[in-house]
Amino acid sequence: MDALLEPEPLLALMLNITVTFSVFALIARVSLSQPGLLLLAFLFLFSCVWRLASVFYIDVFGPIFSEQLGRSIGPGIAVVPLGVCQAAVLLMLLVSFHPRRLEALAGAPNSRISSLLPAGGLDLFSLAFWVVLLFELALWIEMLNRGAIPLFNKLERIDYSRQLGGFLHGRLMDWGPMLAFQLGLLFAMPALRGARFDYRFGGLFGGLMVYLLLVGHRFSSFFLYFSFFIMPLGSILLGRGQAAGFDKSAFFRMLRGLWLPVTGLGLVVLGALTYSYTVVRGAESELLQTKLTQRLLVQQGEMWWMTYERVFVYGDWNALLASVKLFLDPFNPNRNSTMQLLMELSLPIERAHALLDWGVAYTGGWPEVSFELGGPVNGFILVVLSAIMFSEFLFLLTRCVVEERYATCFFLTPILYAIEVYLVSGMMNSFIQLTFMIKLGAAIFVYALEDRWRASLIASASYGMSEATALEREVMS
Repeated sequence: MDALLEPEPLLALMLNITVTFSVFALIARVSLSQPGLLLLAFLFLFSCVWRLASVFYIDVFGPIFSEQLGRSIGPGIAVVPLGVCQAAVLLMLLVSFHPRRLEALAGAPNSRISSLLPAGGLDLFSLAFWVVLLFELALWIEMLNRGAIPLFNKLERIDYSRQLGGFLHGRLMDWGPMLAFQLGLLFAMPALRGARFDYRFGGLFGGLMVYLLLVGHRFSSFFLYFSFFIMPLGSILLGRGQAAGFDKSAFFRMLRGLWLPVTGLGLVVLGALTYSYTVVRGAESELLQTKLTQRLLVQQGEMWWMTYERVFVYGDWNALLASVKLFLDPFNPNRNSTMQLLMELSLPIERAHALLDWGVAYTGGWPEVSFELGGPVNGFILVVLSAIMFSEFLFLLTRCVVEERYATCFFLTPILYAIEVYLVSGMMNSFIQLTFMIKLGAAIFVYALEDRWRASLIASASYGMSEATALEREVMS
């Protein structure tokens, strides 16, 4: 076992290269064969690439000094188990979104309900637009009344949220990605009927991005919000791409037409990063290259490397301790207990708690949490279960989007957020909260209620068509 975990340098290099490029090739295969999956699972896929590249860097070029851990890490073959975990999720996505399942979804009769609704009813899109617009206007007014704009006052986003952020700012920090998903849903849904995207909601999303820039946010927030915004686009492309009446080429033309705002968002993110490192942290400008190397190539993979060293190299894992720290006695029960556990295991306890008190959390958490709970063997079983939960939930969400189940999509959004956060940060304690159970129960209830309403609407439409057909036959005779 030790020989396998500590192979000769040349063998280790070959293993790292083979696994890394195999996973990259699999991600390319998923993205090219099913572009909708690239949009739907963009958050996970991007995180896969970044984390795997970071761990590869640590494995191959180690030992590398980690500023956050205060020690050197690497070399090794930590890429191998990480790549296996990521490949399990990718393969499960291909199973859940198999072409036969997508063809059945696209060919399902009466899947869209909008065509059965009477004209002149409530305009859900306009109502949602005005509600979100009023929220954003109130959000901007709140920020301006605080008297300090972090971008111009050189305030970090954490400091602003702790010291100056108002009630609405706090709600955005809690619910922002979920709001971004709803905006993306309303933006994309007209494409189901062959119409153009509803650009009003694209404008509202752009307003949120500018707000995040002004209050000091950088790459992670823009990436998170953007990932949730484009998910409904992926669902529509996956769920309707095989349908006879769906103009796939027109959909792709509309997507290509978004290059300008997407480029603008990329420039905003780049500007925010540049400003943060050169102005907000101007005292550290002489260490810019070191800081960027740490941020891009070390911090993404350092927590996984520590778990790999503990669990796979030294066999040091304690399922009971991990369970207690994750679910019963975390340092701060209101935050991600997985990263608290990993930081406590990787840092001096006083330093870990001081950082957590300040609101600092390192990057990672999945699949680390699976192996802290299950060890080097059962951890892979937990990973597979995670992959099944993630991919099948995304398929359920896709079906709800294609069938225009607006109410169900709304109530599924908090569950979607919890699952997405788990697959990126390993956060498990949200699943045992009473509020999560209530959200899950509400989503199931709304799904059943909406299903009955849809069935009655379809039955009424079928009865009306039967009556019309009978009348037509009587007239013809």
